[in-house]
Amino acid sequence: MNKMVTLAAAVALLALSCGDEEGVTPREPDRLAPTSPANVLESVELAFNNRDVDLLKAMLSTTFVFYFDPDDVGQNPPGSEYEIPESISYTEFCTAAENMLKKAYSLSFTIYAEKVGSPPAGANKYRAEGVELYFLLMVDELNGFLVDQGYFNFEFERYEAAGGKSFWRLVKWWDFTAYPYGDRAAPAPASFGRALALYF
Repeated sequence: MNKMVTLAAAVALLALSCGDEEGVTPREPDRLAPTSPANVLESVELAFNNRDVDLLKAMLSTTFVFYFDPDDVGQNPPGSEYEIPESISYTEFCTAAENMLKKAYSLSFTIYAEKVGSPPAGANKYRAEGVELYFLLMVDELNGFLVDQGYFNFEFERYEAAGGKSFWRLVKWWDFTAYPYGDRAAPAPASFGRALALYF
């Protein structure tokens, strides 16, 4: 259920990050070559968790479009006058994502890419639907958003890189994680898109 997250969630998140042995620096996870749509999503997840905007940009086509949940369109993120549109371009998405990665107090993102499947042999486009996720964003020590319901749809394209290698990249991303706007009391409903829109 989407909900504003309190200090307890932040403490739990910090406790998880302190599990390494003293004096041991965790090794950065290996990056996967974008040889499949699933690998692209693994890299998108890694980019958010490591706050690596360059990796995120490398996984997106320059014609990339992000589509907000229809229930978010026309709404405003908490404390903002920004009106959420139907969609945003590559440049707009990267700007908001970079602001999020720089300014968020903490964040954790999981995309369950094992359910994405594989494109047919010779395919140049591939669509994955109903991809589930977990997203925790702390805006500060006390406040944040938890998105643990809903799903994403994605569209990928295959392209030829230098040296004749064939890779995949993300061209469209649909968000379907909005919480019903009329069915809550004080906390603002969370969705991935609404959290992203906080950073415009």
